[in-house]
Amino acid sequence: MTIPETRAAARSSAAATDASSARSGWERHGWLLSAIWLIFLGYTVAAVIQADLGPGLLTLALLLIAVFIGVYLTGFILGNRLDPEAKWVRWTPLGLGALVAIMLGMGAIIGLDTIYMSPFLIAYACFLLPRAGAWVVGIASIGLTLLLSALAGDVTAYLYIVAIQVGIFVLNMVTFAFIEAGTRSDEIQADLAVVSERERVARDVHDVLGHTLTVVAVKAELAERLITDDPERSRAEIAEIRSLVRGALTDVRTTVGGLLGIDLPHQLEALRITLNGAGIDVEIEGDPAGQVPRKFHGPLGWLLREAGTNVLRHAQATRCLIRFAPGSVIVEDDGVGWGASTAGNGVCGMSERMAEVGVGFRIGAAELGGARVEASW
Repeated sequence: MTIPETRAAARSSAAATDASSARSGWERHGWLLSAIWLIFLGYTVAAVIQADLGPGLLTLALLLIAVFIGVYLTGFILGNRLDPEAKWVRWTPLGLGALVAIMLGMGAIIGLDTIYMSPFLIAYACFLLPRAGAWVVGIASIGLTLLLSALAGDVTAYLYIVAIQVGIFVLNMVTFAFIEAGTRSDEIQADLAVVSERERVARDVHDVLGHTLTVVAVKAELAERLITDDPERSRAEIAEIRSLVRGALTDVRTTVGGLLGIDLPHQLEALRITLNGAGIDVEIEGDPAGQVPRKFHGPLGWLLREAGTNVLRHAQATRCLIRFAPGSVIVEDDGVGWGASTAGNGVCGMSERMAEVGVGFRIGAAELGGARVEASW
């Protein structure tokens, strides 16, 4: 994994950690919400009491209800803490089987009134089984209730239980669908954050290296021409090349580390020296320290670097004017202008970077006869 990928992954991981922390409350205490609905087991308890059972069967029935409650809550507690795949493989089928077995035992004691326990079976399945399993349990439970009540000749008496089953099934399935959609949305946001971080770092590295390598190429050509006629000047150019390369390495490291902070006056001076070294006269009007808000120093530093690279690489200029005024900065040259297309001149990158920080961006013809770049805020 590269350094940019590592940083992006770290941000994504941090976002995932935040989401995990937000869910931790449900994971620890979500079973309490499930426990609230157990009050409706009062119907089953009432049916047991009204069944006029002997002491032994009464005790057994109440014990089965207590075990049912324990298995039901344990399923939610374990299900909220385990990996979704692991809980399906290890725990949920066992819990589901235990609940069904308890209901069969209760059916042998109180008969059809065991149907009062079926909504809890549906809730358990909706939250703790895969979607297909939840559908199977829900439809089977509702269908079996209708079938048994029909066989008993008393469908009307149990229709409200069917209505409760359908309501719980629909409500839980919709709720879980929203939970899944939220999870997918979080994953998509994390992926977008990774892509955005990669694009940002790639653009920053390109801006740093594109400018520096252009200057290095120009100075290398100059040093090559001077190596015979003016060895002293040639050595000076080579020394500057070495310094530029070292500076570029530092910039790349700090960019990748997300720590790059550009001092606008320093960037302006570096650009002046670079253009002068290529035989281009530079005029600077205004004071960037006084005219430009501090929050725009970084973006406008990149703008100057990219605009200066265009002057150096494309303009064939002999003069460059950089003007700072309240609310704007303008870079002009006396070169060949933009021509029919601005492709390859970094215009898209400059425009995007300015838009990100709320700075207006325009290009056009310069009063000096060449290209003009303007940023305003």
